[in-house]
Amino acid sequence: MSVLRLRIAAGVTAGVGSLVLTVLLTVTPEAVGLFEWARTKAEGRGRAGEALIFAWALIALPVAGLLQTPVARLRGARIGIGWALLAGYWLFVLLLAPVAWQVEGLFPASDGPGKSGGLFGAALGLVIGTVVYAVVSGSVFREVRAGETLPAQVRDHLAAVVVLTAVCTGAVVGLVSGRNFPFPSTGAPAMFLPGGILSGLHAGAAVGLLAAARLRPYPEQRLTTTAADFARTGTALLVCCLCVSQLGWFLPGWVVAVVGVPAPFLLFVVAGRSEWVGRWVRFQTVELPKGALA
Repeated sequence: MSVLRLRIAAGVTAGVGSLVLTVLLTVTPEAVGLFEWARTKAEGRGRAGEALIFAWALIALPVAGLLQTPVARLRGARIGIGWALLAGYWLFVLLLAPVAWQVEGLFPASDGPGKSGGLFGAALGLVIGTVVYAVVSGSVFREVRAGETLPAQVRDHLAAVVVLTAVCTGAVVGLVSGRNFPFPSTGAPAMFLPGGILSGLHAGAAVGLLAAARLRPYPEQRLTTTAADFARTGTALLVCCLCVSQLGWFLPGWVVAVVGVPAPFLLFVVAGRSEWVGRWVRFQTVELPKGALA
């Protein structure tokens, strides 16, 4: 079996096995500590899935590290650096848990009539998804390749994780802000999907690139230009959605949704044909250091 197949097998086993273990420990009457906390959240607020996401992630990270360690030895990767990164990611997820429940009220309740109870869980999955992937895939265990130094590889890896986490966090913030937009209340669909996600995603990308620059040196001019492009596009998308949402003063919500959902995408089309709009709106993807999450 190739090393790549071993990495995939170890990652899948860690993810699925940790999920089964989390469910078993959480439903056990004698559950204590983390699992008792998860069950309390599940019973007290109807947040069973969301609490399980945290419990699963905190179990999956060390389990994945244990399973990926022998594979990393076969690859000739650095074990100590990998576990140091893993410990940092585990601490990040642990500290995120109390923060998440402080902002829980911004999301619709699971038992709310006509509301999406999975939005909170989806948000948590997005924010912690990158760090979980980094460990489960074994990419925290870095191989020193020809022409590359280990410190540079670690910086590239951290920069990629920071950028992707910032993008996901920005998307979540935009999503929640759009759903809670109250002025006018029937204009919220224009601020929710996909406008909220797209504007927040671009803003998160701008912040993430600037933060990653502290870890990985980029050509200054290119970094400034790229971050500024993402920030301008995010701002333009937000303004577009705010303008469309004003239709909610005299139109029902479903009409606002019909107009508001395609509006951000039409903005990109117009930007491709109008030089003036093209200065503010630019379609581009987030560039990550090559091999940073490989």
